[in-house]
Amino acid sequence: MNRDGVRHARFGCAALALALFAAPAVGAADVAVLKSAEAPAWRPAIDALRRVATGHAVAEHDLKGERTEADRILGSLKGKSTIVVAMGPLAAQAARGALPDSPFVFCMVQEPDKLGLTSARNAAGVAFAVPVKNQLAAFRLVNPRGVRIGVIYKEVNTGRLVQEAKAASNVVRLAIVERPVVSEQEVPRALRSLLKGDEAIDALWILPDPILLGDEARRFLLAETLKAAKPVYSFSAALVPEGALVSNGPDVAFTGEQVGELVNRIAGGEKGRIEMLIPKGELVINMKIAETLKIEIPNDALRAATKVF
Repeated sequence: MNRDGVRHARFGCAALALALFAAPAVGAADVAVLKSAEAPAWRPAIDALRRVATGHAVAEHDLKGERTEADRILGSLKGKSTIVVAMGPLAAQAARGALPDSPFVFCMVQEPDKLGLTSARNAAGVAFAVPVKNQLAAFRLVNPRGVRIGVIYKEVNTGRLVQEAKAASNVVRLAIVERPVVSEQEVPRALRSLLKGDEAIDALWILPDPILLGDEARRFLLAETLKAAKPVYSFSAALVPEGALVSNGPDVAFTGEQVGELVNRIAGGEKGRIEMLIPKGELVINMKIAETLKIEIPNDALRAATKVF
């Protein structure tokens, strides 16, 4: 891969942010952070949001991946003067439907336009999207011998990303081996089928799918792939210290800072239009895992990395 390609792999993530007009000073506001599920990988974004929006009362709510829980929590917010921060598709869609007149900021959503968020009234946001081809190219750069990439996913959550990966796989000379599941309970069976047999994979790619990000599922995936001497690729840098070999994705903390800025501006009474922006991205490599798995990281990959553990 040439130097321009490496740079594109590092920074190829698109986001949405609100371009707003001059506004009065920010006033204190109640902010409800709705998490589609409890995803540790999102914690840096929430912490950054709290730092930037320090003058506001920020409360977190875990929707537990369930629409009934989302409806219950959103029902408790009706009639209140609250800025809603929706993290993930479930929270964003539920907030848009239940509180159409309340201002809300969405993030950790791959395709906000397809969910009707970019045209939603009173909505601003930061999209959590990295071009799939760029991710795969970065993974191939870090581990050139890993050509069979396994993915476990729930169709409604990240099926589109899997289809994009399959379409791009020939370009980056990789093979995508997919295992769709409908619940977290099916994840162990799906992983075992990927690690053994005729379709054994060279690496597992953890997508930004809520079904994979709970503590139990995430730890299981990382532990079992390591036992099988296979590396894990991740969309989030937060998973690299936990045992993933590499991540290529948006800077999660920077995303939280953007969200915090939007909250401040909305609290100050600003309104405006939504436009496309390019936030920071990062390529993160875990050299300890590389040494454990006897994977030799090319110098080009190390030079392209934002951070090396």
